[in-house]
Amino acid sequence: MKKIILLLLLVNILFANDGLKSIYENIILKNSKNAIVAAKDLENNIKETRSTKKAFQDLVVAWKKVEAFYILGDLNDEYLDTPRYIDIFHQGNEDITKQLDLALSSKDELKYALFKNSHKTINALEYILFDKNLTNERVSSTALIIIDKIKSNLEEIHKGYKKEKENFLKDEVSANAMMLNALIENSYKLKEWRVGDPAGLSRKFKDKPDNKRAEYSISKNSIVAIVAILHLQQMLLARQNYKNFGSMINAYGVQEELKKALKFIKLALMQSVEIKEDDFFEARALYKSLKRLHSIYYIALISKLKIKAKILDADGD
Repeated sequence: MKKIILLLLLVNILFANDGLKSIYENIILKNSKNAIVAAKDLENNIKETRSTKKAFQDLVVAWKKVEAFYILGDLNDEYLDTPRYIDIFHQGNEDITKQLDLALSSKDELKYALFKNSHKTINALEYILFDKNLTNERVSSTALIIIDKIKSNLEEIHKGYKKEKENFLKDEVSANAMMLNALIENSYKLKEWRVGDPAGLSRKFKDKPDNKRAEYSISKNSIVAIVAILHLQQMLLARQNYKNFGSMINAYGVQEELKKALKFIKLALMQSVEIKEDDFFEARALYKSLKRLHSIYYIALISKLKIKAKILDADGD
């Protein structure tokens, strides 16, 4: 009997190790590498004065798949703030558009005019690419400085992940907690920040809808970002040609909760596509689906997997 129990335990350990390794290689490292490629493609388009709209959208998609499952800060706290050097959505209250206007109109060298981290983020780049004329040399130079910094930070993330791989693989319980907490945190931000705030359905902006609160309101890529995050969750949880968090959860015997999560991810994706031109006045059904999804992660999966949740930063301002 002891031999059978030990054998079963060994099989479970090996399965978990294979699952964690597969997640790291097929999702974490792959997505962080893809984001670098997207940044380089956009940089080339800016240099060659080609259309940047599609390349920027590709960068948004690639970056959201990194940001929405960012666990590098849990693996090494030296990387906790790196995403904030790339993306300042819902961080602070500064108006970077006015600051960028001042930088563009200034006679100072751009390396001095663009002196803040927020001036070299994807949010700043969106304003430059979609509100300014890239044929202007100073505008083009500004865009190149920004994308170069974004690319550099993405490379730092990818290198960090490669360095911390064994740290992730060595502890199944810790790795599961990181992954589930990432799903919980980002499902909250998805429903409250990215949908609830512009739709006037969040606690903070109840009955006060305003599409300008959407994440990428200037370029109309807010729904694109939401769909990318939901696709990332499918990569993690839905049946794939590689082992993922979903196959691990399934092996733990938590099939019903996993099935419900996948149901609401699929529903939210369908509802996202129905929203045209980033008009969040039509997002009530999407908000409800995301609210259910968050509850499944935060209540059902935590309970079943016996994982302690981190305290969420609900405001983010």
